Amino acid sequence: MEILANDNSGYVYILEVKDIDLPVCKIGRTRRDPYQRCNEINNSSTGDFIWSVAHYIAVDDCKRLESLVHSELTPLRQKGREFFSLNANDANTALLSIFDNQTEIKKVNFEEITLPKKNSTNSAITRKHSLRNIDSEYAELLQLFASLLNVKGRPFGQLNKPIFGMSDGNKGVQWNLSVNTKTEEIRLGVNLEGSAKTGGWLIANFILNKPSIDIIKSQINHPEDITLRFSRDAWQGASRLDIKEKFIGGREYPLSEIHQNMWSTILGEVLTCLDECKNYRGRKRNQQVTLESDGRELMKDISPHLTIWTPLSIVGNIEENIKARISELRPVYAWVVEACQS
Repeated sequence: MEILANDNSGYVYILEVKDIDLPVCKIGRTRRDPYQRCNEINNSSTGDFIWSVAHYIAVDDCKRLESLVHSELTPLRQKGREFFSLNANDANTALLSIFDNQTEIKKVNFEEITLPKKNSTNSAITRKHSLRNIDSEYAELLQLFASLLNVKGRPFGQLNKPIFGMSDGNKGVQWNLSVNTKTEEIRLGVNLEGSAKTGGWLIANFILNKPSIDIIKSQINHPEDITLRFSRDAWQGASRLDIKEKFIGGREYPLSEIHQNMWSTILGEVLTCLDECKNYRGRKRNQQVTLESDGRELMKDISPHLTIWTPLSIVGNIEENIKARISELRPVYAWVVEACQS
């Protein structure tokens, strides 16, 4: 398809998550083929799901129409992104209604877009994933996660990558659900990332406040079923590297195994992943890490990442399984939130 004639003409498109029914879509604009734009998004390092084109409209002022749609759907928009918490068909209904209720923006005639051929060599089209039942159990799983927590839900990972899932989108302590596409293991957890985006490096507060591990163990019925992991994130731009030193303390630990002396040692090691010159509100600069892929040693910025999780089964009643795991982790969530207070 040719680029449309004038400077303002173009497409407002709606993308949906490929191969899975989720109440989330992406609404954007382009002056080129929407399928080409979708492929570019899929090939970028945004860390989101694989997208496919669900709907589009060609108009003489795509920038203005996109702005109108974004404005009208603001309550459903995920902050700072072009993602909206509704399915693609509902988004298209809204798009057409918004277009029909204005008179200045006009449709543009264009030739029918030819769908990408099945044998296309484009990597975004030929990507595969290993999940056999992605259209049923996993879709229901992610939808129930967002519904039971009464959140919009924010997807992470990609279906062609080892890990994908959904978080509650909170900037501080988060609930999240992850699926390992290789092992098909599902984890429901409480997450706190070492980042300024968490509301001012909340993880520094957590470490410096030294929350008692014995207190949280006493509040859990089965601490052997809950695993705590402090990981070391090594950064290359906006991407995390897979490094050999990723586990702080050497590995993940069931809560039942962690005693207070061990916990103090782990917290001390975690603190070394933050910049003491910034009162621990920043990444530790220029630290040596080893790539898992080829053993190369590099100097990278690092930061700590806390995840406390429990396994989740999709055998039987999925909704009841999620409810039970959320209930089990609520004391953990409250413990982390309290320890983050300044």
